[in-house]
Amino acid sequence: SKEVVETRRPSFAELPIITCWPDDGGPYITLGMIFTHDPATRRRNVGIYRVQIFDEQTAGMHWQIHKVGPRHYRDWQAKRQPMPVAIVLGGDPALIYAASAPLPEDMDEMLFAGFLRQEGVEMVRCETVDMEVPATAEIVLEGYLDPDELRTEGPFGEHTGFYSLPAPYPVFRLTCVSRRSRPIYPATI
Repeated sequence: SKEVVETRRPSFAELPIITCWPDDGGPYITLGMIFTHDPATRRRNVGIYRVQIFDEQTAGMHWQIHKVGPRHYRDWQAKRQPMPVAIVLGGDPALIYAASAPLPEDMDEMLFAGFLRQEGVEMVRCETVDMEVPATAEIVLEGYLDPDELRTEGPFGEHTGFYSLPAPYPVFRLTCVSRRSRPIYPATI
């Protein structure tokens, strides 16, 4: 039931990533669940953050500084180590809702998704980063954020009707693409 194909040379080019608005800085992953973990406690966090594609192997990780994912990044920066990241696309809708829900900081989003589903979320180990992701994912993008690499991300047409301004954000370096043989690519405008 887990029909997965892994590419040898990972590339964002194999995905139908959209450009939402005419003045956007480029194509964006708009409904990706971003999996990170604390370098000391290994406590997982899952959030929905936009990801601007720069080229076939790099992307900008846009996140609000008050969220848990960016705090994990700052902790990895303090250790002077690359931060492992997995971007999960698709799967059970309960997962997407859990990743976007305003949960208490110490509540595991996959535990909450399991509560909503009334059964646990089956997790599988990533190929190139030390993380686990939901087995029902359509596409998994693995990679890392270098503690010293920032790049201008944006502008991006927001739901408020205005464009957010370009600003420096961490660069995601793609190390692996795993996907179902006929994946469904989720996006939101």
